[in-house]
Amino acid sequence: MWKRVSMIALVTMLTAVAATPVAASEAKVDRIEDFDTVLAVAMPDDFPIASLMRAHCSDLIRVERPDGSATEVMHCELSDEPVMIPEFQGAPPTRAFVLDGPSCLWISDYWGNTQGTVVLAESFRYTVTPSGQVHARSEYPSEPLVCD
Repeated sequence: MWKRVSMIALVTMLTAVAATPVAASEAKVDRIEDFDTVLAVAMPDDFPIASLMRAHCSDLIRVERPDGSATEVMHCELSDEPVMIPEFQGAPPTRAFVLDGPSCLWISDYWGNTQGTVVLAESFRYTVTPSGQVHARSEYPSEPLVCD
């Protein structure tokens, strides 16, 4: 019986250690609020025609790990404000639109809004719902990407 109790205690302890939040490991966490962005709401063959919309973002949380790599998560809502080029203006999707992307396609809204600089993501994924909600996650390496 003691062997079983010891094994349960060991598994519990290992689970607790493995589940330690990123912030507890000296990560930096920052949050920005109330900013606008532009994103794709469709990906037709003639992209970006009828594909882009503005969105108002309530918040973006950036978690930078001790090695300098980071994750950004943001929550936005599509806006009625038109994009700059009328032919590019899209409409909310009729069903959830999901876009995944490789490196060098997503620009960090965090760095654009806090420093006015362009920092490119290693990867990204976002979802736009028919009601206009946008949930995005992007990943950044410890060293800034150099893209052609």
